Amino acid sequence: MEPFRFLFMADCQLGCYATFSGADEAAIAGFAGRGMQVESSPATSGFEWDATRLREAVAATNRLAPEFVVMGGDMVDDAADDAQYAAVRSITADLEVPMHWAPGNHDVAWDARTPTEDSLAAYRDRFGPNRYSFTHRGVGFVVIDTTLWGRPEQLQRQAADQVTWLERTLGELRSGGVGRILAFGHHPPFLESAAEEDTYWTIPTGHRRTLVDLLVGHEVQTMFCGHWHRNGGATDEGLEVAVTGPVGYPLGADPSGFRIVDVAADDVRHQYVSLEEV
Repeated sequence: MEPFRFLFMADCQLGCYATFSGADEAAIAGFAGRGMQVESSPATSGFEWDATRLREAVAATNRLAPEFVVMGGDMVDDAADDAQYAAVRSITADLEVPMHWAPGNHDVAWDARTPTEDSLAAYRDRFGPNRYSFTHRGVGFVVIDTTLWGRPEQLQRQAADQVTWLERTLGELRSGGVGRILAFGHHPPFLESAAEEDTYWTIPTGHRRTLVDLLVGHEVQTMFCGHWHRNGGATDEGLEVAVTGPVGYPLGADPSGFRIVDVAADDVRHQYVSLEEV
């Protein structure tokens, strides 16, 4: 297999900066209690702060010349805001390599939490399939809609169907002779271990256990995720979960940036780089 490079990005989330801007001390303390590091800033509107960082990421991508990019969800802050969506598509149209989209909760739920039939349909109209697979140079890639498992109340059938689809897809990739499988999704299965308690930041235990069992059973090496707005992750049962900081607004100490992934015949190496570094 000829080595190649791709980039994994997450959470460009146009409009996020404005959402957190203007927070007072009490609000900032409340965010901190939920594990979110929000900086004090004057109240603003629009999404130019976030759009500027996405433009920087696109320009850096074109300089680095990877073979493709995967955007791991939360492209917009408000799924109902057509202007945010239009700006994301306009800015990323300047990419000189293919972009693969993965859905985040802000993209596929009107309330940024619970997807519905019509919000999922709107996502598909804008970004294409919410789950799919592809191959590249003998490597299999699976894009999973983790939003269906985060809050499945209104889409129970789709959440169950995705389990069936994932098992079948992983089996087809393996039987097709791929040398390695990598997975992508917005929500991490876990941050420290598959046995950790449920939080807002991870896939809930029931669906987490199913996902981890499927990925481990089909020898998936790494699942790349976002959602946490900072870097993290761990390895459990041989499955590495690589959580990537945001292109947009950070909620931890890591600056805005993305992950460079180098795939070789015998290894997958990745590192997070800030927009300033590249």
